[in-house]
Amino acid sequence: MEANCGGQPTDYGTLLPLNGDHTASPPISIQNVQRQGLRCLLYSPQPLSPGDRVRQEVDFTRRWDHMQQHTGQHLLSAVMGTYDGLATVGWGMGKEGDMNYVDVPRRPSPEEMRDIQDRCNQLIRENLPITVKTPENARDNKLPDDYDKSLGIVRVISIGDLDHNTCCGTHLCQTLHVSLILLSNKTQTVHSKNCRLFFTAGDRAVKLSSVSVDALSSISRLMSCGNAPDEIVANIKRLCDATAELKKKEANLLLDLARHEGDRAKALLQGGKNAWVYRPDGSFEFINRVVSTVGESVRGCRGVVIIAAGEVKKAGPVVVYGEKEAVEAAVTKIKGIVKDIKGGGKGERWQGKVSEWRREEMEALKELASV
Repeated sequence: MEANCGGQPTDYGTLLPLNGDHTASPPISIQNVQRQGLRCLLYSPQPLSPGDRVRQEVDFTRRWDHMQQHTGQHLLSAVMGTYDGLATVGWGMGKEGDMNYVDVPRRPSPEEMRDIQDRCNQLIRENLPITVKTPENARDNKLPDDYDKSLGIVRVISIGDLDHNTCCGTHLCQTLHVSLILLSNKTQTVHSKNCRLFFTAGDRAVKLSSVSVDALSSISRLMSCGNAPDEIVANIKRLCDATAELKKKEANLLLDLARHEGDRAKALLQGGKNAWVYRPDGSFEFINRVVSTVGESVRGCRGVVIIAAGEVKKAGPVVVYGEKEAVEAAVTKIKGIVKDIKGGGKGERWQGKVSEWRREEMEALKELASV
């Protein structure tokens, strides 16, 4: 089994203890393999005695996946290296089913991304040989501190005449085994200067393609449109635009309602009463509009307006607005009613939050505001 090396995760596998009659005991799962100098250490979850005979079996499905991703990265980096400013400065292999990444000094253009992907897959079809050599003059300026080159070797992985790179990871023997390389148009800025480009290769890429086609078909049925990606995107964009317009109208209606509630509260305050305003779907913007509508009409009034928002069994804000003394008195009573309310404020406005509304608390606040 191989330990973690060259950016490639460690192998998994099993140890089969062999009895004296050469029959095998139940296999021992190995999922922790570490390199220590030139030694590969397998950590067994159950004890073995010195001299015990075992047979190692590598989880080849995992090994094959890692080889496809790793060789795919070498091929991708070799192709990207032919572009100005796209030399690979780092890479990482994603977990099973996830995408990998390469870090480059700048963001490739969409046209470059398409060209790079096409070139990679063309080279896969050309089935270039992948060879491993151990030349004496191999570049070794990045060897680990605990690696003794005089006792070990430095491997150079070659993809035809296209690329020659030192690497200690496991690789495929021909590009055809990479099967497919897919680049994501999603990128990410790292270290404030580099661009992280995501990709996947081999069976992962094939599965991703299959899942993506199924997803597009499902979306097209939901959207009642054709399967062509451009048509699906256009329909989704129209739906998003329509949704955004509806949300805008909803927000405007809610603000109109807030002004109406503010006018109602103002009338109650001027009549010497308290006011209760509650909206399950309210927000701080709704509350602030109510407060601004009430405005300075609280001056000289002994009452307060209590504004609450949020559904029962969910969190929500509370604002108490009025003259300072009236607000302080109301907040003292509210804290006795709503046990887990937290907040603060000074002067004419106190603002708090309830982590979970209870129906009886809502009713009690409403009753308090009606006094």
